[in-house]
Amino acid sequence: MSKFVQFSQVTVLSCVCLLSLETVAKAGNFNFDTVVNNGDFVPNTDRLFNSYNPPSVNNEGTVVFRARSQGGSGQPATGIFTRNMNSDTIAPIIPVMTRGQEVPFPNNTMATFTEFPSFPRIDMNSNRVVSRGQSDPVWELGDGTMLGTSGVYTNLGGLSTAVNQLGAIAGFERFSVPGTTPGTRFDQFPGSPAITMGDTLVFKGNWTDNLGNPQTGVYFRNLLDNGGLSPVEFIADSNTLIPGTATEFGSTAPPSAAKDQAVFVGVDNEADPTLGGIYLSSLLDDPTELIPLVSIGGLADLVPGGLKSIGEGLSFDGKSVAFWGDWGDETFTQIVACPEEGNQGRLQFCLDESDNPDNPNGIGNGMFEFEVSVNQGIFVTDIDTMETRLIAETGDDFSTFVFWNFSGRVPGSENEEDGELARWRSSAFLGVSGSQVAFKGTTGPDMETGEDGIYIQLGRNLPLTTVVETGMDGSLLDPEAAGLPITSLAIEREGLRNGWLSIAASMRNEEESWAGIYVTRTTPEPSVKVALLAISLWGFGAIVSRKKNH
Repeated sequence: MSKFVQFSQVTVLSCVCLLSLETVAKAGNFNFDTVVNNGDFVPNTDRLFNSYNPPSVNNEGTVVFRARSQGGSGQPATGIFTRNMNSDTIAPIIPVMTRGQEVPFPNNTMATFTEFPSFPRIDMNSNRVVSRGQSDPVWELGDGTMLGTSGVYTNLGGLSTAVNQLGAIAGFERFSVPGTTPGTRFDQFPGSPAITMGDTLVFKGNWTDNLGNPQTGVYFRNLLDNGGLSPVEFIADSNTLIPGTATEFGSTAPPSAAKDQAVFVGVDNEADPTLGGIYLSSLLDDPTELIPLVSIGGLADLVPGGLKSIGEGLSFDGKSVAFWGDWGDETFTQIVACPEEGNQGRLQFCLDESDNPDNPNGIGNGMFEFEVSVNQGIFVTDIDTMETRLIAETGDDFSTFVFWNFSGRVPGSENEEDGELARWRSSAFLGVSGSQVAFKGTTGPDMETGEDGIYIQLGRNLPLTTVVETGMDGSLLDPEAAGLPITSLAIEREGLRNGWLSIAASMRNEEESWAGIYVTRTTPEPSVKVALLAISLWGFGAIVSRKKNH
């Protein structure tokens, strides 16, 4: 039987709808199409795909994803690819940038890409894609100094450089850190950059001030203005006062962007925040005028004592922002294990860290333990009305919305990830588009026996619906995975747009494995729409009735 997860607490004008399972769309009613799977060849190679990051999708159904092949006799084929899933014909998989491809100008060394450290993103209303890229040094100075191993790249006018580490070199001032000593360059671009309005990059950048202190901030750059020479512009950084306080941001997270606005999380202390929250910036007006949307300690009307912390990964559609938050002091111990697949050097480093007595979380044999908040929720805030709704919370239905990933630089390697040594990072995964909200969660109340799944609220005030869960048969996603149980699922913050839901999944048993990226339409069928409308009207009638009775 399909599993339906109900929420128990919402804000004003929302309702708790206790409904029969036959009332709403059942799990398995989502018809998935394959974007790419292990049976597809990496374009221009003789190697099959076998590993995928969570995809992003635009309003018209074009999916962008990072994927790689097995290593074989050499380096795996790795790259950023797109595929149009809204075509009357079978559209091809299109490479945007790939390992071994020459980095676009500026590049006077014929440097090539070596890795793409984070998931790519796509503009909501166009096919413009952005992705971080690592490479060999792209620029050689007259004295032989080699510079520039990291940047952000886009498919604007062919492949082009959106921003890189060459801002200290004359002629490349457009890549400099704004509001600093002239010629200050960016050190790195952590997380996943975003693009909006077809030509505007929004990103997080790390840099070092003239005293040698590490700094971080949120920035944007129009890629077409002034003949493509417009500079990076400032939103906020480590020297910006948190609005309404005399305290500077100690941490800013990678932003999300839609239409002409951007949102980001900024707090005083990343490890133990007491000030800060989610902020909105207009990219066309004064981008430094930050509008607080949700604050640490806020939403006390929804959760006891208000929010304790807010997740960095924000999904934003220009109207609403979806986010993870927790509250209270109660925690539980979560045990995570080193992954079995991926970069072999990183896997070995994970195993080594598990046995390292100086690692406070390592417990040996590839295992780690972390303290995780018992009280967690998935929220959506309307940026116009400032109303926040609690979409789902931990308890009887869910045990956690937090998932762990071991990523970063392996000792001895200087040319990958964010420059930080590999470590465990925790994230919540969700997406919002219009009245629909999707997220990943583990069913509760005991996560040891729960399943991981993708769940969706198909419209405001509607109960949650299971899209797919681990343990289900792989044929629900991919006919070629029939008979294999689904073992992992992933969604990212631009995985839900305009009724398109795109996810990554793996299927495995003791003898075989399969994986891929899949897309479905979340717009209900006509018969389901009638049922959903009836539910919505029933909920509204219940609210009116309660008001009359009180």
